[in-house]
Amino acid sequence: MIVMTGPQGTAEERGELAEMAGLHGAALIGEHTIKWAAVSALYRLAGWSRCALATADVTMAEALAIPMYDLTR
Repeated sequence: MIVMTGPQGTAEERGELAEMAGLHGAALIGEHTIKWAAVSALYRLAGWSRCALATADVTMAEALAIPMYDLTR
């Protein structure tokens, strides 16, 4: 399973995150119960590091050695 994270501070950011997840066939971590053992990759939208929720997602992925890929808009 591929999951996606990114900035989520505004309605516009959440909308863009949902749109990008749909385009890439990725699940949004906040909208699903994620079984981290089933995650094969984490896609990160630009600006993820300024969002506490996205930073938590990345920290979890790092701890589990899940490959991460940065996406540009």
